[in-house]
Amino acid sequence: MYLVVSGGAYGLEDAVSLAGPRLTILLCLLVPITLSLPTALMAAELTALMPVEGGFYFWVKSALGPFAGFAEAYLTILYTAVDTTIYPVLFVTYLSFVIPLGVANQMIVAVAIIWLCGLLNVMGVRLVGDTSVVLTAILIAPFLALVVVGLPRLIHWQPPMGPIIGGNSLAGLGAGLSVVIWNFGGWENLSVVAAEIEAPRRNYLRAVAVALPLVVLGYLLPLGVSLSGAKATAQWHAGWFAQEGYLLGGPLLGVALAVGGAVSAFAVFEAAMLWVSRIPFVLASERYFPRGLTKIWSTNATPGRSIIVCCAVFTVLLPLGFVSLVVLDVFFYMGALVLEMAALIRLRRHYPRRDGLFMIRGGRPALIATAAGPIVTWLATFGLAVAHGDGKADFAIAIALAASAWPAYALLRWRYGGPDGPP
Repeated sequence: MYLVVSGGAYGLEDAVSLAGPRLTILLCLLVPITLSLPTALMAAELTALMPVEGGFYFWVKSALGPFAGFAEAYLTILYTAVDTTIYPVLFVTYLSFVIPLGVANQMIVAVAIIWLCGLLNVMGVRLVGDTSVVLTAILIAPFLALVVVGLPRLIHWQPPMGPIIGGNSLAGLGAGLSVVIWNFGGWENLSVVAAEIEAPRRNYLRAVAVALPLVVLGYLLPLGVSLSGAKATAQWHAGWFAQEGYLLGGPLLGVALAVGGAVSAFAVFEAAMLWVSRIPFVLASERYFPRGLTKIWSTNATPGRSIIVCCAVFTVLLPLGFVSLVVLDVFFYMGALVLEMAALIRLRRHYPRRDGLFMIRGGRPALIATAAGPIVTWLATFGLAVAHGDGKADFAIAIALAASAWPAYALLRWRYGGPDGPP
């Protein structure tokens, strides 16, 4: 759960240069309340209600109908395609801090990472889980060292220089918030493999309860150390924590953070592919994709063909840049999250009594607040589209792709029959 959502503070650096240090810290305090907590509670409630393979697809389909379910899966495919491609990019970014790599070599290494993670996933869900635990310990250790070395900075913490919101406030808020949302979102994603989780009704809630504070502290503590009294942060970019480690703790800590960044990207990508690869499998089972994608390889009980297709798509998307990928990712993810929140409200009406199952407490006001918080947070990112030229292009592409859900739905139902076709 920790790796599916976060994987450490790596990747947060761009928010500092885009939004400024003070606004980034403020967003890292607010977004867990307005986005992470509501999403985690929604995911825990609906996983307890429907602990099935396919997770949020079946939540939305059951609550809002076949097209809404398809739109949920379609948006998920769009955002996971761009989201998961970010991690090989981050891997080579951090690796380049230790081993200088040219553009061509970076691409070769990134492609190799994609297919190595695909191989691990083909070998079985248990291997992915065990590997993730080990890699999480490795990637957290350098940040723990950074916090320990920088403890005097935390004890005598000084706010970074400059205003909370700079001159180009809409662009800064939109861009920085997009990066922060990307770092704090994804609490419902493991519901896709709910049928492969032991006691999912109980353990999903326990996982989010443990992971949420770890994610928040994993961002705030390294930021607090690195930005205490900072005067200039315009040079921050993906991989900058390694530079901060070098300045604070010398070459050893700098190299450790760079290696940890590469490990983090690998670990998050490996964990992400676990659930991402089930989306084509579920859609093929629902007769939207070729039936061949439902093939389970008996040796390791994994959807091998679906995993291979995902690896091929990620390889094609590698040339896109980090910020463009994040903007597209957040737009598609939040669109899917709106459907999930609508399903939460609708299913509460359909199944008002759930004896022994987890439900969000507080009645209708708490339910509305849970659904509204992430949506309001998402709307603030539209400042990027209003105030930033490149952002307008990215958002225009995102809107066009999202609008193609209905033609894709009609075409795939016509071609493969859809869920209402022959069993």
